[in-house]
Amino acid sequence: MLRLLHRLLTRNRITSRLQRAVVHRVKELIYMPDGYYSMGQIYRKIKPAAILDIGAHHGYTVDKLLDYAPGAKVHAFEPTPQSAAILRQRMSKRPNVHVHEMALGDKTGMTRFHLNVGEQTNSLLDNVTQSPFGQVQEHLAEVQLQAMTLDDWPDTFEPQGMLLLKADIQGAERLLVMGGKKTFAQRVAAFYTEICILPQYESQATFCEMNRIMVEQLGFALYDIYPCQKAGPGQAAGFTDVMWVKPSVLPLEE
Repeated sequence: MLRLLHRLLTRNRITSRLQRAVVHRVKELIYMPDGYYSMGQIYRKIKPAAILDIGAHHGYTVDKLLDYAPGAKVHAFEPTPQSAAILRQRMSKRPNVHVHEMALGDKTGMTRFHLNVGEQTNSLLDNVTQSPFGQVQEHLAEVQLQAMTLDDWPDTFEPQGMLLLKADIQGAERLLVMGGKKTFAQRVAAFYTEICILPQYESQATFCEMNRIMVEQLGFALYDIYPCQKAGPGQAAGFTDVMWVKPSVLPLEE
């Protein structure tokens, strides 16, 4: 019942901001970190050129980002046509949100995807495998979708200024970073992403691998690891959110 109420409140623009303010206050009281609030802190501190929401789906994460960073320019990426159409419609009255019907990965051009027809979620075709805690292979259809590397993308769409990145790309975090090393090193101030812990996708990025790349190769600091979502009641941790931040951005206000 609580999950249903939370879902209904966050899906309505009128109630979502109030609901998130209440949730953030509760998190503060119990010392639970809030990744979207931290993104807002970073936005206010450095005033980046834009926030990139990579894997925006229908745009509810865009709503969260803008609750904490009002007026920010947001580039929302969603490669699947049906979800991109819904995203575009929902953001039609927000001139500061730019919808891109494409994926960001390790190559530019058309890429094979598996589209989950039932759930309307997606992941890179070569990365999909059986999950011990999710049915990602049910109702899958193969499609060809547009992809671009993060290093190729800014020249056309956002050539100047710092960037904040949020990603939910189902195990393809390594591909995003490999296709954007120059941009990550020179222009990305913070990277907030979901990381799978249990095996869910073939060749999925692990936390240890991503942390090594972000810290040792790209010069980021690990800012926070957020509470894990369990594979099931009483089961092992399934996935979590992680944030890396450039040391020059720290400290953030408490």
